[in-house]
Amino acid sequence: TTLALALAPDMRTLQQEALRELSTGAMSAAVLLSYFDLGTTVAVGVQYILIGNTRDGYTTLGMLVGSLVIQALVTFSTGQGVLVAVVTLCGGKTMFDTYSVLANRQLSAEGSVNPVRALALTRMQELVLDALPQTFHQLSVLVQLEYAEQTYLLWFSLLFSGLSIGYVAVVFEFDIDTDLNYRKLFARVHGYIPSNSQMRKAIVGVGIMSLIMGFLAARMMAMAVLVVGDAEMLGIWIGAECLCFVFSRAAIESTFRYYQDGLDSVPVSLILNALTFLGALGVPFPFGRFPGMYGPTLYVPWVAATLTLNPVMLLFGLSLEGSSRIAFTEGELVWALGGATAVALAGAVMMAAAMDPSHRRSFLGRLSLKQYVAELWETRTYAPLGSGIDASRAHLLKFSRYYWPPNDQVRDWLEPNWDAWVVAPPQWFTPRFVKRIISAAPPEVLPLTVLRELADKYWEEPQKFGREKPESEAGGTTSANSMRMQGSIRRLGSQKSSMSSCRWGRQVEDTSREELVRMEVERRASKVFARAKQLWIWMVALAFSYVDLVTTVLVGLQYLDMGTAQGTSGAHVTFAMLGLSLGVQALFAHLSGQGALSTLVAVCGGKPLWDTYHTMFDKPTQGVLTAAAALTITRFMQVVMDSLPQAAAQTFLVAQLDSDDQSWAMVASIVGCIVSIAYLVATTELDADKSLGFRTNFPMVHGYIPSLSAVQEALVLLGILLFVGGILGAKLIALATLAGASAWVAVAWCSAEASALFVLRFFAEGRIWKFHFQGASGLMPTLLMHACIYLGMLAAPFPFLRFPGYCGPLPYSASIIYNLAINPAMVYSGFYLGGNRVVLDTQHVWMSLAIGSGVAVLGMVMMGGVMNAAHRQTFYKPRSLRTLIDTLWEERKLTYMGDETMAVGLDPSRANLIAGFTSDYWVSVNKLRAWLANWDAWEADQPVWFTMKKLDFQNTVVQYAPAEALPRTLLLKILAKAKDSEGNERAAPDATTDLLVAKVEAYRKDTSARERAGRFAKAVLAIRLYIVAIVISYVDLAGDVLVTLTLLQSEITKQNGYVTMGLTSFAQVVQAIISLAMGQGGVAAFAALVGAKPLLDTYNVLSKRPLTCGSKEDHQRAFIATRAEEVALQSLPQGFYQCLVLLQMAQAGDTSSWVQWVSVGGAALSVAFIVTDTDCGLDTGSTFRLDYPLIYGYTPADKRSAWWVLLGTFGFIGGTVVSKWVAIATLATASGSSAAVWLATECVVLLVLRQVVESSWRFHLHGLEAAVPSALVHLMFYIVSVAAPFPILRFPGYLGPSLYCASVCYQTIASPLMLLVAFSMEG
Repeated sequence: TTLALALAPDMRTLQQEALRELSTGAMSAAVLLSYFDLGTTVAVGVQYILIGNTRDGYTTLGMLVGSLVIQALVTFSTGQGVLVAVVTLCGGKTMFDTYSVLANRQLSAEGSVNPVRALALTRMQELVLDALPQTFHQLSVLVQLEYAEQTYLLWFSLLFSGLSIGYVAVVFEFDIDTDLNYRKLFARVHGYIPSNSQMRKAIVGVGIMSLIMGFLAARMMAMAVLVVGDAEMLGIWIGAECLCFVFSRAAIESTFRYYQDGLDSVPVSLILNALTFLGALGVPFPFGRFPGMYGPTLYVPWVAATLTLNPVMLLFGLSLEGSSRIAFTEGELVWALGGATAVALAGAVMMAAAMDPSHRRSFLGRLSLKQYVAELWETRTYAPLGSGIDASRAHLLKFSRYYWPPNDQVRDWLEPNWDAWVVAPPQWFTPRFVKRIISAAPPEVLPLTVLRELADKYWEEPQKFGREKPESEAGGTTSANSMRMQGSIRRLGSQKSSMSSCRWGRQVEDTSREELVRMEVERRASKVFARAKQLWIWMVALAFSYVDLVTTVLVGLQYLDMGTAQGTSGAHVTFAMLGLSLGVQALFAHLSGQGALSTLVAVCGGKPLWDTYHTMFDKPTQGVLTAAAALTITRFMQVVMDSLPQAAAQTFLVAQLDSDDQSWAMVASIVGCIVSIAYLVATTELDADKSLGFRTNFPMVHGYIPSLSAVQEALVLLGILLFVGGILGAKLIALATLAGASAWVAVAWCSAEASALFVLRFFAEGRIWKFHFQGASGLMPTLLMHACIYLGMLAAPFPFLRFPGYCGPLPYSASIIYNLAINPAMVYSGFYLGGNRVVLDTQHVWMSLAIGSGVAVLGMVMMGGVMNAAHRQTFYKPRSLRTLIDTLWEERKLTYMGDETMAVGLDPSRANLIAGFTSDYWVSVNKLRAWLANWDAWEADQPVWFTMKKLDFQNTVVQYAPAEALPRTLLLKILAKAKDSEGNERAAPDATTDLLVAKVEAYRKDTSARERAGRFAKAVLAIRLYIVAIVISYVDLAGDVLVTLTLLQSEITKQNGYVTMGLTSFAQVVQAIISLAMGQGGVAAFAALVGAKPLLDTYNVLSKRPLTCGSKEDHQRAFIATRAEEVALQSLPQGFYQCLVLLQMAQAGDTSSWVQWVSVGGAALSVAFIVTDTDCGLDTGSTFRLDYPLIYGYTPADKRSAWWVLLGTFGFIGGTVVSKWVAIATLATASGSSAAVWLATECVVLLVLRQVVESSWRFHLHGLEAAVPSALVHLMFYIVSVAAPFPILRFPGYLGPSLYCASVCYQTIASPLMLLVAFSMEG
């Protein structure tokens, strides 16, 4: 009864799918076949390796892994979440989706993909990416094996692959064709499966499976023979068939573009055409006859032609020279091909005979999708959303616009009805439909109302009407963004802009339709051009980034292959610098709030791709940074932290190698770094300088790149490319020469330059040394940013660095001139100090330096000559950041805000300046006080900028504004909060302003002192926790790995080495599963798999920005659970097993290794230390003492007494661990079965006792109360109670006080009993 009541809510949602599943078993059979196919694939790969065919074995397994990786990437990119992507990588996606469909709910809260659609996508991916390639590969291997090597496993694998493909095809066809919605939408195509006869339906199903399996077997057999004969000929044959298929489809459909909206671009359409062909190559789904796929015109001819050409392909393959490797005779192959073809033809006949007669013509005849859409346009009245012919037509317009009815028909439908739909929207007239029409419909068909709205929105200036595009449209890279911002300005705008809009609107009303169409055509063309140019720039930058990364890895590997100390040192330097770069990128991603996934991607080297993807497709990012800003910073960090140091190190290392050791990859790596840096600088400058935000907020600095001329823009970019490339090349030569003579001199030289630049920036900024970003103005962030600025100015002088606050105009120009002038001095000093260490001769060095410097000067001249003349002074005229802010404070009235909107007026501009820069650079106290006097009015009116979360204006003023500048209201509010939190006396409302200011200043000083003390205490706690985490994560894990390697070196103990490895892997996998079950997400599961879960949980507990979701209590609970898991799943089993191995080795007379003893001792100390530290932290924590005072609080407040308690806990746990290991290992050595029975009995008895005490054996935490998690938790409880009884186990719900005490007493007595039993046994 209890079970029925618990399942009642789910039964309502499960009923429909459960009944279908019980009647057909379709999904269960599909899952079973899928996993049989997966299992046999793995078994076949292992079989190939065992028979010595390692190449084909690794190919089989590699194809499987590649398929899973691609499926995981598709899963993540389609928004199904991180957890589902991890499940996909483990091969569980089919089971996951099947459960989601049957239960009508997803196991993961992430993602918004419909479960049915996700399952269909998974099946298609398995088919195209796994089953088909594996079938072809295994068949091509099988035909070459001798009869003795052709095991049943190989044949069963092929059989299951065929059955899986055929069954998936049948299920897919039945799901689509019998769906009532599809039958109503496309009645001419769907409905061939009979619905009035189960017998005929079954015959059609058998016919589909026979057709698919016979066609697949015949095609794969012919291709396998041809690939063995000559792989190149197979490629030519398949390529010719693909071209014929694509051209035939394009001729039928009058276009090669794909029919789904969003997938009809040229590159995507070509890819999808190729994928459609690959599907048709082996699996001709009857669904493929749908117009737009193969279509009825091509379906039957394609199947017939393929079956006819198969014998030709097979005989041609047998005639080639490579066919001698085929183990089968020609007669056998021909008979097999004939049998497969006969099965396919029989299936086709069965289908044709049993299908609904009215739909036989849907397999034959000429019908393109465009013709079918035109036919449905006039006749169909059914639609998924709404009803009637209008709803049907709206649904048809979801197809790609290349398949729409003729323009005049669409226009005649939209024009007379649009205004009425806007006034009284039908059900189908959704914002998505409106956006679809506006963006995709040809301008000629748009209603006049829409054309006028577009003209009014995007064409801002009346004087340019009909003649010239605005500057933002003239080839700019941000035209679409500019248009969007113009609309937001108009919505936020002032009275003047509203009046201008009204006048412009009246002119639009008087414009002819033809002129409006022409304007829209021009706007779209300009937008497409700007977008294409930006995409090209982004893709090339991305390519340079990864070419640079790949060449760096290759060079590191080449250094290792040299086998010399110099080569090894070079490899270590190369990889260490790469790791540091990725680490810094990941750290910045986390600190800037971009999220755990972005941080993980940065660690894996994918941050440039990640940011480029989000910028290209306008995807939102987490944190305060926009996607474009994140991409800009990522590029800058790549240049400063990766490419620049790598180029310098590679130049230095290569210069010292003998000519025989210098490879093309090393030189290419240096050249690639230089070109990559120069290109990234140029494109970053283009994005930054033409950004609407920068040009709006800082017009006196940004805007030097011309917008009205694409030629001038290209010349400026070329100038930047030459300028940066020349500067970098010359500096690398100079530094390599100097460092080759004396590295210490080079370091001292650069340090002196960095110090001089710091002093120069200090005076240029009005004696302010702090960095100007809020939150990054402390000593260490300032020094780190100065180091980045110096490295940038040293060899990659971004023109952006001339912005006041970074380098500034005067220091920027002075630094450029100095670097060009000092390079010869560095080269001369290098030769003077010891030029014999430099391999290249003097003449080549001087010539290269002259060429680099000349290229840099040429780039400077080109930049200066072509840039906007008004902005040349921004490169040299002195201007401090404080001066710039003073100017903007008084003059700027239009501001690009953090939420990508435009705000008009001085107030939002000033708020943006206050929130964006540190208080050292703010305007004077008098100006700030005069402006903040409006605070009461702002609180009453609540303007948008005043409450904007991303701006965080109010908090910034409260924390950083000088107290004497604060209004009286705010002073009282700060002091009121001070009293509430600390009990200070509230200042009287009639107190003088000077007194309030003094009290606020005193309060801030006290708060700052407390924060410093808190940070120090937290740092001490962090050091302790991180030490423990490192001990758990890596010291113990490293010991297990060393023991594994030691055991594997001996043939006698090799099996024990594999068991040790298995125990370690099992512990990580179980931790990952528990992490997912507790809802900690994919990042926590991944960390558990790589052994970093203790570090992750420690960081989450200490950090204000944890890497995983959840409350502070959740992270604290995960922290405790991880320590318990490490003890129960890793340290205890490993320590016990190593004791067992040592006893067995002693019994056999083998010599044990010191590594094993150290591992056992380390595991015991680790367990005791972890238990003691964890329990102390829990028992002394204020949270647990307040929430559960009856349980927590046994540790005395007196430090001396507390230390004795800790020492006692350490000795208690350590002694228990060692005694249990010895006892259990001894009993297991004497009789493994007896030990297993003893332990299993104890485990079951403990479970029964927990049931008696708690009235339930299930675990009490939400998410872990199910049977399997509860069983795993109980197993962990038992293991811990046996050898490492955490005092926390006395908490009710774990073991409870009585069971804990009883368990400790019993285990103390049981250890000697185990020894007595062991010694009493024979052996």
